[in-house]
Amino acid sequence: MQNNYFLYCGEDKQLFSLPSEWTVLEHTRITEAAPVIPVGNLVKSALAFPLGTPTLNEMVKKDTEVAIIVDDPARATPIDQMLPPVLGELLEAGVRREHITIVVALGTHRFASKKDLATKVGKGVLQDYRVVQHDCHARNLVPVGKLKTGAQVAIDPFVARADLKIGIGSIFPHPMNGFGGGAKILFPGVADFKSISEHHFHYTPEPGCVLGHTETNPFYFEVCRMAEAAGLNFIVNCVFDARERVVDVVAGHFKKAHDTGIEKSKRNYAFHMKEAADVTLISADPYIEGPQIMKPIIPASLMTTKPGGAVIVLARCPGGMPEAMLQSFDNIFETKPEHTGRYAVNAFKTARLMAEGAIDFNCAIFFALVCASRTRITIVSKDLDKTAVNRLGFNHATTLAAAIIKEQEQQPEATANIFPLGGLLLPLMPSLTRLYEF
Repeated sequence: MQNNYFLYCGEDKQLFSLPSEWTVLEHTRITEAAPVIPVGNLVKSALAFPLGTPTLNEMVKKDTEVAIIVDDPARATPIDQMLPPVLGELLEAGVRREHITIVVALGTHRFASKKDLATKVGKGVLQDYRVVQHDCHARNLVPVGKLKTGAQVAIDPFVARADLKIGIGSIFPHPMNGFGGGAKILFPGVADFKSISEHHFHYTPEPGCVLGHTETNPFYFEVCRMAEAAGLNFIVNCVFDARERVVDVVAGHFKKAHDTGIEKSKRNYAFHMKEAADVTLISADPYIEGPQIMKPIIPASLMTTKPGGAVIVLARCPGGMPEAMLQSFDNIFETKPEHTGRYAVNAFKTARLMAEGAIDFNCAIFFALVCASRTRITIVSKDLDKTAVNRLGFNHATTLAAAIIKEQEQQPEATANIFPLGGLLLPLMPSLTRLYEF
């Protein structure tokens, strides 16, 4: 057996060995050294030299109404460390505290508890500023434009009425948008449920909507177009290294600053794909919520593993998998579709994968069906039991060793790719434009 391999499981490392007959093609190494520059200092430096815009000081007046849009507690962005320098610059420029509203960009996600909000934005900010959570179902959302599909887009009234709209988030690989961050904080972050649904269901299966690609990505283009229509003035985005530590911050125009941040992100954790392997072993970290753990499976199944190969995923999921989503899988498998991938693409476009709509659930179901039609997927988890995992259409194992032994029975001699932190997995494949063709 070949030793010295591991996958991250939170702060711990799960060690494992591979059969001596297997050959490792790619094994991403992760730097353990901690960043030396505090996040607040990185933000201040970025604010002093914004990309494509004047400084915030130059953009505001005493009576300027400001909306600061921040991502929700499900994201890793250290908003509590990034907000103070932004607020400080606004106050120094003369903006009144009562003219500043912090809007939590929930998109279609559930409302956060007061405790989670305090952790996300900071207790002092929560006490001293107006902090509101966006409601995608609210009746007072303000129309700002239309998608190319014809769907009307409406946004949060606090954002719509603001003279200056600032977005704070982080840049990381995203399976549909190419990269998170940038304009995405506004759309879908503070948009209405109907337009978010239309956008996700229509564009996700389209050519060019690929992890790590923005140049030919219609999903991303519509996000940027809606941000432009709504008047997103300024962004502050942090850049993570491969252990989700902030190592850089960009600020300025939502497109120019985002583009710069993407290039910085690529240098931190992207790699040029050499060859797809028979087996890919990944950790789902940093994703730990049920539907979200599907995200690392996408590049592993569709990009780093050969068709008919295997993906072994180490996944934390302390909240378990939502029963409503599992029931949707039950309903789908009862129909016995001839080809689950082809079925998923056709059904997803009309939102028939899950009757209740739930966009993140629909996306997770779509990706699960597509990936399982291409590779064998085994979830290694102590949080998810065998029954729940089997209902997803996947295999289950309690340990990495057990999963590897089982796969060795299928493939005595195999090539392997290993990614200790699969949630930030970014294989660069320039020629790839469509993942969902069957």
